[in-house]
Amino acid sequence: MRTSRLIAVLMELTRLRRTTVARLADRHGVSERTVQRDLVALQEIGVPLWTRTGPAGGVGLVEGWRSPLTGMTGAEVQALLIGAAGAGELGLAAEFEAARAKMLAASPGAAGAENDGAAAGAAARAAERVHIDHGRWFTEPERPPALPEVSRAVWQDRRLSVRYERPDRPPTDRLLDPLGLVLKTDRWYLVAAHRGTVRTYRLSRILDAVVREEPCRRPEGFSLAEHWRAARAEFEASVFHLRVRLAIPESSVPALRTALPGVDVDGALEHPARRSMTDDDDGERLELELTVERADIAAAQLLAVPGVEVRAPEHLRETMLARGRDVVARHAPQR
Repeated sequence: MRTSRLIAVLMELTRLRRTTVARLADRHGVSERTVQRDLVALQEIGVPLWTRTGPAGGVGLVEGWRSPLTGMTGAEVQALLIGAAGAGELGLAAEFEAARAKMLAASPGAAGAENDGAAAGAAARAAERVHIDHGRWFTEPERPPALPEVSRAVWQDRRLSVRYERPDRPPTDRLLDPLGLVLKTDRWYLVAAHRGTVRTYRLSRILDAVVREEPCRRPEGFSLAEHWRAARAEFEASVFHLRVRLAIPESSVPALRTALPGVDVDGALEHPARRSMTDDDDGERLELELTVERADIAAAQLLAVPGVEVRAPEHLRETMLARGRDVVARHAPQR
């Protein structure tokens, strides 16, 4: 699991003080990109890492820092690596704060009352100036009632019996091998194997969960982070599949980004084959090729972009025309 690998990487850096991303990747059987993401995760929880490029480069710990992991409980280590938002919802808020305090105490030169005060002051200063809110605007965060039982099954590597409800279908009973939890913004998901196939379950749709006594069957070499990355890409590809060509004034690019959440507008702007400049009666316009959701959703979104013109496909042009005519008819001056 990623948590185990992060701890192993930290322990190795504590022992070696300096190594390379390639060596860490080879030692832990993962890609260099995975190791780079692990290093970023360690930096985010307060581990003072340095990285350098070139022949004398590599990665290492700032001189004088000592890992506090040996003085932490298992729950504190778990809470620290999960992060403040996830730890709080899993009932590990106190463990997170305790682990955070130990990380601060391990800062270089933190020994002694004066330096302890300096470390605490730095932490207080950061808390006063940066606040991270993982929730969405205008919505209440999900609080899945099954989360405590599901998380217990995940931590204890036990199988899980659930009653799962999907839209427009009756609830079904399933026996799952839980492989990990994912907190996406403010929504919890369970990644689990059902009859040997790894699937993703939204926790708010689990009506009931019971932890079983038999151990979980975990696929060999399974990586939660890599699975989620692939599953997310597959989901986004299934949602965004309609190729469109449109023209807008360059000043409408910010409005286009806002109107099409999840669409790679900036990628199209940077890709020469997917953008060009054209001239028409309204002057110079930016022409882009994008992948969006189905026509009815895309039409509703694009109507919010000033000066937009859909040039292809034809059925989306027709949908835009029908929506536009309806808007004009409903807002014509009353006689």
